Amino acid sequence: MKRLLILLCLLSSFAAAAPRPNIIVILADDMGFSDLGCYGGEIQTPNLDKLAAEGMRFSQFYNCALCGPSRAALMTGLHPHQVGMTQWTGLLTNNCVTMFEVLKRADYTTCAVGRLDMLTAEDWHDPQNLSHHVDRYFGTTGHQGPGNYFANTRNTAFYRDGKPYTIPDGGYKTDLITDFTIEFLQQRDKTKPFLLYMAHYAPHWPLHAKAADIAKYRELYRKLGWDAAREQRLKRLVESGILPAGTKLSPREARAAAWSEAEHLDWEAERMAVFAAQIDCLDQSVGRVMEAVRGTNTLVFFLSDNGASDKAVGQLDKPGQTWRADGKRTRVGNKPDIMPGPGDTFVTAGPAWANVSNSPFRQHKQSNHEGGISAPLIAWWPGVVPAGKISPEVSHITDITATVFDVAGQNYPTAFDNRVVTPLAGKSLLPVIKGGTRAGHESLCWATSGSKAVRMGDWKLVAASKGKWELYDMSTDRTELHDLASEQPERVATMAKVFEAWHQR
Repeated sequence: MKRLLILLCLLSSFAAAAPRPNIIVILADDMGFSDLGCYGGEIQTPNLDKLAAEGMRFSQFYNCALCGPSRAALMTGLHPHQVGMTQWTGLLTNNCVTMFEVLKRADYTTCAVGRLDMLTAEDWHDPQNLSHHVDRYFGTTGHQGPGNYFANTRNTAFYRDGKPYTIPDGGYKTDLITDFTIEFLQQRDKTKPFLLYMAHYAPHWPLHAKAADIAKYRELYRKLGWDAAREQRLKRLVESGILPAGTKLSPREARAAAWSEAEHLDWEAERMAVFAAQIDCLDQSVGRVMEAVRGTNTLVFFLSDNGASDKAVGQLDKPGQTWRADGKRTRVGNKPDIMPGPGDTFVTAGPAWANVSNSPFRQHKQSNHEGGISAPLIAWWPGVVPAGKISPEVSHITDITATVFDVAGQNYPTAFDNRVVTPLAGKSLLPVIKGGTRAGHESLCWATSGSKAVRMGDWKLVAASKGKWELYDMSTDRTELHDLASEQPERVATMAKVFEAWHQR
C-alpha cells in the first residue's frame, strides 16, 4: 500500500509538472464555410487540408456573424453584447478580460499579428495598452475600414511592436504578418510556452492578391461558374461526412442570374479567382507557420470570424485626400471596367460568389442564418487530438477562449485589476478535441445587425432583420429550407423566450 501511495504521488507530481502547450489561434476574415479544400472547396489549401487530416474538423461550429462581435467573443469568452460589441467595431466594456491579459500574467509569451481588434479590455486603439499584455505584435488597430493589402491607408494605423509601420513597395499583408510570425517563433524564449494569435486580413475585401496566385484560378472559375461550384461543394461535403446524406442545396442567391445567363463572365471569374488567391496565400502562410512548430507541444485552432460578405463599398477617395496614404487614387466599384487584384482597385466578390463561399447554406455575413454564422473549425494537437475525426459537436467561438484557459491551466478570473469580470459564457472543448464528449450548451443565441437566432439541441429559431421567426430541424434541414414555425407554435414560443432572456441579460 505504501509503495502504491508513493507511485500515485509521483504520477500526480508528473501530471502537475506536465508542460503547458503553446497555443496558436489562426483567424480567417470573411471566409465561408466551404472555401477550404477540407471543407468541400475547390481552392488549393494543401496545408490546411493536412492540418485537418492530422487533427479534427468540426461540422457545427458557430461564430457571431460579424467581425467585431466575433473577435470580442473570441478574446473574452463572452457573448458580444455582454461586452458592448453590437456593431462591426467598437471598444470592449470594463467587465471582461482577454486571453492575452490572463496568459501574459501566467508567464506565457504573447504575440499577435494582423487585425489586432479587441486584444485587451483597455483601449486597443492605443499601442501602449497592447504593449502591457502582448510581448510582440505587428498589424493594425482600431481602424475605420478593411485596409489595403499592398499599401497603408489614412484611417488604418499599422504598428510593429508599438512603432508606426509603413508597408514597403512590393509588400503584401499576408506575407508580411507571416514573416513577422516566423521571426517571433525563431527568436522567442524556448523555455516558456507562447500564445500566438494570427488574425489574417484574408480573404476580406478589397480583392487584392498577387498575380501568380490569381493565375492559378482564372481559367477554373471561367469554366466552373457559381452554379456548378455550389453543387460540387455540397457533393464533396456530403462525401467527406461533414454534412449528412440528403442535405439539399439552398436556392441560388436571388440577386444572381444563372451562370449560363450571366454577363461579363471574364470579370466575374476574375473576382472569384482573386478571392481564391487570397485564401491560397493564407494557406501558404499556415504552411510556413506549421513548419516552424512541428515537433513542439502546440495546440492550433483555425477558424473564420463570419461567413463571406455579399456587400459592396462606396467611393473612398475624398476631395483633396486619397484613401491611400501614399496619395495614389483608388478605382472603386463592382463594375466590369475595374479588374480586381491590384492595389489601386477596390472590388468585392459580391452576392453570387459569397453564395458559393457559404455553400450550401443560405445568406451571408451579418445574417444569423447558417451562411452567416457557420464556420470551419480545425483543431490540431499531435498526441492529443485524434487524427482525421469529424466532430458534430454544436460549439461556439466563445468555446475557443474557454479551451485556451483550460489547456493553459488558468481559471477564468472573477476580477482583473480594477474590473469585476462577467462569468465565462464559453465551455471548454478540451474533452471533445481529446476524442470524448462534454456537457454542451443548453442554448446558443445570436443578435447581429437586426438578425436573431437561438439554437437548442437540433432545433434552430431564426429571423432575418425585421423578419418573422422561422423554425428548422437542424438534424434533417441544415440548409434551412423547410420552415416549421407554423406547425410548432409552442416550440417557437418557448425558444423565443430563451432568446429574449439571453438578449436582456
